[in-house]
Amino acid sequence: MSTTENDTPPVGSQQYENLAHTGSAPPIDVIDVPGHGEERRSSERDRGEPHGAALPGVDSGLGLRKFVDRLTQPPIIRAWRRFGEQPIRIRAEEAVVRLHAGLPRTRVWTYEGCMPAPTIEVRSGREVRIDWENGLADRRGPLHLPFDVVRVPPNAGVTDFVRALQPGGRSNARGGGDDAYPPLANTQDITAATVVHMHGALTDGHNDGWAHNVALPGNVTRCAYPNAQSARTLWYHDHAMAVTRFNVHAGLAGFYLIRDEVEDALDLPRGDEELVLAVADRNLETDEKGRFTGRILYKQAGTVQNGIAGEIPVTGPFTMVNGTIWPTKNVDARWHRLRLLNASNSRVMRFALHDTTDGHGQAPLPSNDPAFTATRIADALVVIGTDGGFLGKPSPPADGVLEMGPGERADVLVDFGALRGRTVELRNENNTVLNARPGQSEASAMQFVVDRRQVRDPFRLPRVLDARYARWTHRSDGVLEVDGGRLVDHHEHAWIGVVPPRVRGAAHPEMWELKEVEGDVPADTPDVIRIATQDGGVTTLRPVAKLFDDTVTLRFGEGDWAVWNIVHLGGPEHPMHIHMTDFQMLTRRQWPLTNGNVPGFDMTLGATPTPLPVPSAGRPIDAITAGRKDTWVVKPGEWVSILGELAGATGSFMYHCHILDHEDHTMMRPFVVLPKPLLAFHAGHGGGHH
Repeated sequence: MSTTENDTPPVGSQQYENLAHTGSAPPIDVIDVPGHGEERRSSERDRGEPHGAALPGVDSGLGLRKFVDRLTQPPIIRAWRRFGEQPIRIRAEEAVVRLHAGLPRTRVWTYEGCMPAPTIEVRSGREVRIDWENGLADRRGPLHLPFDVVRVPPNAGVTDFVRALQPGGRSNARGGGDDAYPPLANTQDITAATVVHMHGALTDGHNDGWAHNVALPGNVTRCAYPNAQSARTLWYHDHAMAVTRFNVHAGLAGFYLIRDEVEDALDLPRGDEELVLAVADRNLETDEKGRFTGRILYKQAGTVQNGIAGEIPVTGPFTMVNGTIWPTKNVDARWHRLRLLNASNSRVMRFALHDTTDGHGQAPLPSNDPAFTATRIADALVVIGTDGGFLGKPSPPADGVLEMGPGERADVLVDFGALRGRTVELRNENNTVLNARPGQSEASAMQFVVDRRQVRDPFRLPRVLDARYARWTHRSDGVLEVDGGRLVDHHEHAWIGVVPPRVRGAAHPEMWELKEVEGDVPADTPDVIRIATQDGGVTTLRPVAKLFDDTVTLRFGEGDWAVWNIVHLGGPEHPMHIHMTDFQMLTRRQWPLTNGNVPGFDMTLGATPTPLPVPSAGRPIDAITAGRKDTWVVKPGEWVSILGELAGATGSFMYHCHILDHEDHTMMRPFVVLPKPLLAFHAGHGGGHH
């Protein structure tokens, strides 16, 4: 029993499956087939190049060469230059792009024909209105998904992680062979219905991308974004009910940058020295001859346990940055600003920069091998901002590794002047392999080639970034201390329970909305979570909702402060995202784990018949984690408490796991924010006062 369970779990175990949900499972040793590293031929004769002539690149073990394409930046829409209240129209439309010079062209869904979509720049305090148009149709009607969704069946009852992660394969509707798989039921019938969520925006509920409010092709939805927020990196993406995972995977995502006078005064790197980097993983379809067709393949490992079928959330062996697989970028030897976004459906990334000037051989090298970590540049990344804007001061991540779950953003500075003449790779160190073989995930994300010439760089790393930043605290007397030492003696509580897969046979993990109950509850009662308290008492919690369409139970008054308690009882990690406002993490506590779950949680009852002990201190909350955020990776056994002020917007909002497969299944719920005079007439106020 341990709090981290660092020992490698067996491949067929539930713990291994849990890790696979976020691409975090240790790589499986695979047979090294001769010719595995050779570039696969394309099924299209004239492949062409996406961004100019292809570069020589570097061999990979996955059939494509690394670093043959130049990194590109999406076009910029400077919305703050628009006259008056003139809206911007942004159209979702199908486009043909090239993900890699060695691939045929790929059909994707985009905004304005770009993948990623145009970067929208706005000024803090200046409202922008956007007309979101669904143009995903042709003369025959609404478009179907531009890829197939397939399920790799278990092999002799064991989830086949290797085949699911191997490059290539196809739907058995497109051809036969050992790597042809059945389509996931009904996915071939999905047509384009879209709704846009501005992730991280403070805006009223009707602008927020409510999942049910989808628009059919030909329709337009107007949304207003007040931008009453500090400078930060937001992103916009599709949020359609039950199919967000497919629509985002098809390409519907882009950056949205808010700028303000604080950012202006910092005089950060800008222009060619400011790069947006949307990092995501994908798999690719091959034909019966093993040639890449250019189509994306949404390939999932199927699971079966006790006759219940399910799927592992999708991950892929290829890493794209801004829509290009393993790109390269020539940079001047000066400071650069990297606006990082983990745009993956499921994969948790652990980013680090590595010096590869002297090469790295061709043998597979796992990310936990000392020879792999030896090239890491521990002081290269300097984080200056998180989801909700600037930190108080610059903060390097511990050991030079920055963990980011799906949906998280990080504003990072890199001094390439200190790396003049060097070749550097951005890598994902989360149980990946350098020079991966089929069935493994490649560690490389992209390459930077730093110019040898010395240039004059006037930028100096500031000691203070945002003097407005303050650390919020929840005092022992129940009072909140927030910005400027202001005291808040009244706040709400919300309780969220995350339970593992297989509770009473369920295929997927679940998210329960919990409420405190008084009095004794029999020990054998299902769905009861008991937690011992410091004063010798017991907090008893029961679910009041489990599915999105269950009754709304979380209602807050506009202007309320609320502490959200997320109790993770076991299973996969979950990047939890709450719409509408910024939060800060107050505490992170930890229970020990056994077989991936908190001991004492009964999988049959879905309950803790005996109260869980008072948890111990969890992972330290470093300066980066303590930043203003809207998304956090919550690990099994953790009890995370976060605080936010629900002010500046009203309406119906959502919170959910940002593993999009989880969101689309059972891990999304609504909450409501209303003006307090209205709330007084609405029965069932929020989670409980202090």
